[in-house]
Amino acid sequence: MRQGYYWQISRDTTEIIKTCDACQQHGTVQHLPKYDLISVSSGWPFCKWAIDIVRSFPRSMGNARYQVVAIEFFTKWVEAKDRMGLSKKIWVHEVPYVLWAHLTTPKRSTGETPFSLVYSTEAVIPAEILIPTNRVLAFDIESNSSVLRENLNFLEERRIMAAIRQADNKQRQAKYYK
Repeated sequence: MRQGYYWQISRDTTEIIKTCDACQQHGTVQHLPKYDLISVSSGWPFCKWAIDIVRSFPRSMGNARYQVVAIEFFTKWVEAKDRMGLSKKIWVHEVPYVLWAHLTTPKRSTGETPFSLVYSTEAVIPAEILIPTNRVLAFDIESNSSVLRENLNFLEERRIMAAIRQADNKQRQAKYYK
């Protein structure tokens, strides 16, 4: 992939598989894996943040006075939020959790999470931090950026496959309702 041969090899392999009908029907079936299992590390977007409190502002309607600004180093994503005072509308505090659940849940129509279609990797959910998975235990901050850049090479293909699955799902639903 790094040498630029990946897509050419992928196309050539697909063509060879399509043309060799005898190999597909009469070839021997291998029951053991050819190679030992090797764990693959996946990148973590949002693993390194910088958070700062911006200067004091005049009090706003919600009694907010300060602004917190956070930036994620790899994607350069910025989030700014005022410090809300006590509010009677508790549902406002639940919106980030509902949004997080929506973004990290695989959708049936695409087979992917919205988060993975944007950032080319799955999000690390809080449960993985509390009960460490292999992904959390094998995390290396130095190699994270290079792994995320490699994941970006496959992002367009993932989006195309998700669009194909979504179109197929829409056709099946239309056929069912008609």
